[in-house]
Amino acid sequence: DGTVNRRGAVCIACGTPVPLNHVRSEGRAGRMGAQLMASVTEGKNGRSYYAPNEYHERVANVPEPEGAPTTDLPEQALGFSVQLYGMVKHKDLFTPRQLTALTTFSDLVAEAREQVYADALAAGLPDDDTPLRDGGRGARAYAEAVSVYLAFAIDRSADYWSTIATPGDGFIRNTFARQAIPMTWDYAEANPFSDSTGNWLGAIDWIGRVLDKLTPVVAGRAIQQDATKLYGEDAIPISTDPPYYDNIGYADLSDYFYLWMRSSLKSVYPEVFATLLVPKTPELIASPYRFEGNTDAANKHFEIGLLQAFSQMRQIIPSEYPLSVYYAFKQEEVVLGEGVASTGWETMLSGLISAGFTIEGTWPMRTERSSRSVGQGTNALASSIVLVCRPRPEDAPVISRRDFINALRRELPAALKEMQSGNIAPVDLAQASIGPGMAVYSRYSKVLEPNGER
Repeated sequence: DGTVNRRGAVCIACGTPVPLNHVRSEGRAGRMGAQLMASVTEGKNGRSYYAPNEYHERVANVPEPEGAPTTDLPEQALGFSVQLYGMVKHKDLFTPRQLTALTTFSDLVAEAREQVYADALAAGLPDDDTPLRDGGRGARAYAEAVSVYLAFAIDRSADYWSTIATPGDGFIRNTFARQAIPMTWDYAEANPFSDSTGNWLGAIDWIGRVLDKLTPVVAGRAIQQDATKLYGEDAIPISTDPPYYDNIGYADLSDYFYLWMRSSLKSVYPEVFATLLVPKTPELIASPYRFEGNTDAANKHFEIGLLQAFSQMRQIIPSEYPLSVYYAFKQEEVVLGEGVASTGWETMLSGLISAGFTIEGTWPMRTERSSRSVGQGTNALASSIVLVCRPRPEDAPVISRRDFINALRRELPAALKEMQSGNIAPVDLAQASIGPGMAVYSRYSKVLEPNGER
C-alpha cells in the first residue's frame, strides 16, 4: 500500500506519521529518490512480476545523457505541484533512462530525415530544395514531412515515458491523464521495445491510423494569430473553443511536448521553434501567478481579452456565416440574490452579446469520453454545449423587461423539451438550458427596466 497522501506520509519502518511539509522539504533538499520495486513481463501464460536484484537496479541506474533539456519548470503554474518536491527542471520529470530514450529518438529524427531524402530521390521525386514550410513538393519537403510525423510519435512517447506516468490495471496511464503535472508516488517505466503500453511502434501506429483516416481533398494552411487581433482575407465561418479563466494552463503544459518537438524539428520550422519554451505573456487565461498573485487582475485580463477576441471576430465574420462557440466547463456556481449564476457562462455570454452577436441555436454534443479520468465518479460535463451565433443586426429592436419575460415563457418550454428529447446527460441540462434563453435575450439591442435602465 502507498505510504503518502495529501495529509502526509507514514514511515515504512515504524509507522510514525510524517508531516507533508517535511516530505516536501526533503525533496527540495535533493534527498528524495526512487526505488525499483518490480519488473513486469508478459508471456504465453500471462503477466509475471519479479522482485529486482542488484543487477536489475544497476542496469536501471544509468547516467543522465548529454542533450537532456536544461529548461526550468515555472515557479508556479496552474495544475503543477511537482515544484514543491524539488522538481524544478523539465528533465526532473524523467528518469535518466527515460531521458536517454527520448534524447536518442529525438536525435535519430534528423538522421531519418536524411535517409528519407535519399530514398525519395532514388524513387524519382524531384530534387527541389524548397523546404516544407515554404510549400515545397520535392524530395526535401517530403523528408521533412516524414520527420514531422516522427516528432509527433516522440511526443506521444514522452506522454508515457515519464515519472508522472502511473501503473494502471494492466497498463500504464499516460502523463496527461488530466491537464496537470501532479506529484506521483509510484510510476511505471514503459519499455520502448516491447508490445506493451507506451512502446515506440505503438506510437508510430497511432499516427499511421490517423493518416489513413485523413482524406486530402483540398490543401489547407495553418496560421498562428493573436485572437484579439484577428485578420482575414476571405469570408469564412469561425468555430472556437475558448479558454475558461484558470481551468487549464495551456502554455505551461505545452512546454512538456514543445521541448522534445523543438529538439527534432527546429531546423524544419526555425520560426515556430525560435524560443526555448512556449511564449507565455499573451496567453488568454486567468493565471494569478502572472499578476503577482492578484486574482482580480488575472480575471480582468481574461475578461477583457475574451471581449476583444469576440469583437474582432464580429468585425471579420460576414453576416451569412455563423460563429460556433464550444462551452465545456463545469464551473462552480455562485448565488446572486434569488438566482444562481455560473461566472464562466456569464463571462462568455456577456462577451458575445457585447461584441454584437445574437445566439441562434444551442447544440449539446457528446464530445467527452466517459472513461476519461476527470469524468469518473465526478459531476464533470459529459457534453460540449455549442452556441451558434450570428452578427446582431445594427437595427435590432429594444424590448421591455415585461415583454422579454413573456417571450421567454412562450419560447423556452418548447426549446427545453426539444433539448431533453436529444438524450442530453442530466449533468449537462442546466448548463445547456441557458442557451435557448440567451437566444431570446440576445436578439434585442437592449432589454429595459420600466425606469429605462438596461
